Amino acid sequence: MPGRLSPEEREYATLVDQLRALEEDIGAARQAADHARTGRGLQRPARRRPAHALRGERVKLADGAEIVIRPIEPEDLNELATGFGGLGSLSRFRRFRQRIDRLTYEQLVALTHIEHESHEALVAIDAATGEGVGVARYARVPDDPARAEVACTVVDPWQHRGVGSALAERLAARAAAAGIERCTALVVLGDQPARRLLAHVVDETAVRRDGGILDITAQARRAAP
Repeated sequence: MPGRLSPEEREYATLVDQLRALEEDIGAARQAADHARTGRGLQRPARRRPAHALRGERVKLADGAEIVIRPIEPEDLNELATGFGGLGSLSRFRRFRQRIDRLTYEQLVALTHIEHESHEALVAIDAATGEGVGVARYARVPDDPARAEVACTVVDPWQHRGVGSALAERLAARAAAAGIERCTALVVLGDQPARRLLAHVVDETAVRRDGGILDITAQARRAAP
């Protein structure tokens, strides 16, 4: 069809969008550093829930920080919106595969009001402040009950600290208990951390490339007898 981009053109557009997002993150980091040097940076207020009031499984990370993991709840809607603000431009693009500035109220409702079987989501919370720092979820494919689409997101300051692995391990266990044997994940070309996280809990069986997006199919890893 006239006007339709070729796979090569879509791949190029995806790479350009990632570079632009990275440039935005670099600019934001420089601005934050400038504010810190001049004393113009605003301190974030101490946040919401005291550590003793948090419900869920407590997990100690390798760097000594502690998080709490539990299923998402409708009351997490505002926290999810706040957590989205903790994602840099590149993280947002890689999670949603498009440039996005905010989640709509309807999207926030759909992401927090779930039934915890065909659609499950686990949140990770900073035990010291009560702030949400990550979410992992699966959604069962309607015409294939043994397969689900999966995604995991961690706010930028908590990336590469083990939050994603902790979430992925617990989500995989819940998926197995729900009868899910295979999963699919849409990963932006070049997002190696996402592929490593997926490989932490499942085994890739097929990868289909569509422009700048990888459609990965994986098999649940059998527990050792």
